[in-house]
Amino acid sequence: MSKTLHGTIVVTVGDDEFTLVPTLAAVRSIEARFGGLRGAAQAIINQSIDGTAHIIASGAGLFGKDAEALPEKVFEAGIVKVTNQVITYVNALYNPRGGDDQGNAQAGTE
Repeated sequence: MSKTLHGTIVVTVGDDEFTLVPTLAAVRSIEARFGGLRGAAQAIINQSIDGTAHIIASGAGLFGKDAEALPEKVFEAGIVKVTNQVITYVNALYNPRGGDDQGNAQAGTE
């Protein structure tokens, strides 16, 4: 049974909700911007409005004007409120299958 999308979350930014899905396209977009997932996590730790908006846009599959409008929405909603939600998504991107894969492989149950 595939658990590939276990890290899907809904992020509330002001009056808007965005569903962030852990896809390869999202990871590639995030990696291209930040040089990797660690860079994305650092942008959240630094409470970067533009960085956080990019992660949301990548996860929600937003482009063009929808993506360009996100930094203002993140700013108005409050960066702390938004980053506290987005960090869960970035953490899920490290292991999009979920669970303890290494433990399952060692036990021969995978």
